[in-house]
Amino acid sequence: MNRVLIQPILKKTPYKLLNGRKPNVSHLKVFGCKCYILNNGKEILKKFDAKSDKGIFLGYSLNSHAYRVYNKKLMTVEESIHVIFYETNKCEQGAAKINTDEDDQNIFLKNLDNNTEIQLVELSRQLIENL
Repeated sequence: MNRVLIQPILKKTPYKLLNGRKPNVSHLKVFGCKCYILNNGKEILKKFDAKSDKGIFLGYSLNSHAYRVYNKKLMTVEESIHVIFYETNKCEQGAAKINTDEDDQNIFLKNLDNNTEIQLVELSRQLIENL
């Protein structure tokens, strides 16, 4: 009860109040990202068969430490521990952030150019008036 009342004042989460650090969330994955499900003995593979199937990450299993994944090849939802994630969302967000930063810089430079032109026009008017 005391932690609940202190939380808004200190602006810290209950976890940080108890442990003194932020929780580790590096094991969490982006929902809907591409992933590859490894075929570890569930199918008999021939020499040139793929060792993994493409899939989409749906979430976490309720009963075990597995991931729930939609298998595109079999068109089923399955639970598997052996999953390799390809989280492109992080890369796309980083690229979008870089692009927006460049756009902001370009807008700033354009405004700066416009402001300098306005200042030059005002200075030239002042010079003409002084002559």
